[in-house]
Amino acid sequence: MKSILQEKIYRFACMMLAVVILSCDADTEVDKTFEEILAAQPTVESFSPASAPIQSLVTITGTNLNFVTKAYIGDVEAQIYSRENSRILIIKVPASAVDGIIRLTTDSDKVASSAESLTITYPVPTITSELPTMSVVNENITISGNNLQVVTKVTFGTVNGTIEFQDDRTIIVKTPNTGPSPLALTYSYNTVSGEVAVPLVENYTIDVPTPAVTGFPKAIIKNNPVQIGGTDMNLVTGIILGTTPITTFEVTPTSITFNAPTELPTGFYAIKLVYGDGMEVTSDPIAYINRNVETYFNFEAQGMEVITAGQAAQITANQLNGTVAQPPFPSSTNYHHLKMLSPTDNGSSIAYMRFSFATNATWKTAFDAGAFNNNPVLHFWLNTNNTTPTLRLYATSAISKKLVHYNTGGEWKLVAVRLRDLFPTVTASDFVSGNYLRMNYLTDNQANVPLEVNADWFIITDEVLTGVGAVDLTSTFN
Repeated sequence: MKSILQEKIYRFACMMLAVVILSCDADTEVDKTFEEILAAQPTVESFSPASAPIQSLVTITGTNLNFVTKAYIGDVEAQIYSRENSRILIIKVPASAVDGIIRLTTDSDKVASSAESLTITYPVPTITSELPTMSVVNENITISGNNLQVVTKVTFGTVNGTIEFQDDRTIIVKTPNTGPSPLALTYSYNTVSGEVAVPLVENYTIDVPTPAVTGFPKAIIKNNPVQIGGTDMNLVTGIILGTTPITTFEVTPTSITFNAPTELPTGFYAIKLVYGDGMEVTSDPIAYINRNVETYFNFEAQGMEVITAGQAAQITANQLNGTVAQPPFPSSTNYHHLKMLSPTDNGSSIAYMRFSFATNATWKTAFDAGAFNNNPVLHFWLNTNNTTPTLRLYATSAISKKLVHYNTGGEWKLVAVRLRDLFPTVTASDFVSGNYLRMNYLTDNQANVPLEVNADWFIITDEVLTGVGAVDLTSTFN
């Protein structure tokens, strides 16, 4: 883009210069158009030197050279190194040039050619420095010698290193991310017969560090980019999710970002980061949810403000986090923890949460026609820590169902409830006021108290997430 802009600026400057020159010449018409000015025929009067090595500069003298846009030596295009003025143009001899006439062209299809051919010579590079026998990926190595300006590439095995600096006496080249080692380190340069490769080190070793991952995600959600942090992440050359290669991803030294393939079903998949010669860094199986997810309470964005105490005297703990471990996914640090004593009024609410308190108001669309493919499924993590509380789910203030004396067995369970099947008479119009869906926690006058509820990640999807272990308890509510 920069070179195109510079070219346009240059051409405009040339046109303005031509206008000034023409307007100062009493014998020249001053009413020529820009197109007529640009259509001037260039000529080549001479060039020097008559014999030039590849990668050197040749000065061309002639007329109207300021309008030249391309230069060739024989059939090989040469870089226009500098436009001095309308009389002098400097070009750089390309590495692949052979003897030939110099040919110049303009955008107006004007062509000028030299009367004689330019003779091309081919200096032979020599290496004088002692070379290393190994380097780390992305490390720079220095090669010293003579005539190094004609070297066209430095190759590690079959992969070219990136030449960071080059002149006639020094080349600095960056070690590429390739393997397997040992491999041949070579350099190449052009001769009259074509390019030749010269060995530098027969058994060269590239040290490929193992990318160090600071943490894989606990869950991957559809349409949400996956980001993995760490060090040396730019050494990763491939990613596999389960058995599916990820064809597009972004890497930096400290991160990798990709999207899960849309065709992959909900389930658990390991992430494999491939580096070096087929080496891998592999995660434990990670939950992938290939559904659209609406999240309402995750106790990261919302805290205790969504919990209302009904029987405060009977609550021994109502806080973020307790003694149980975090839910398996998604990645989070907070969950709701409640301990209750048995109330005296036969099952009144100890505490409850209403979705109307969430910042995400899309819960109101759960019963809309077509919403969630007409199958809104409420999911939430639940751990009763080997107690048997009762949960009461309200669809409206008058319509509710209870999950009575449910025990998760001391583990987190991803509970799923098919809302349309649980509440077949509820319609979208019942949510006009926006006061319900609500979850109540009850002790139900049980003797074995205190009872405990640990809950997190209240979401709605359009199917039961059995692929990641969700338990459908719709029929258990009554």
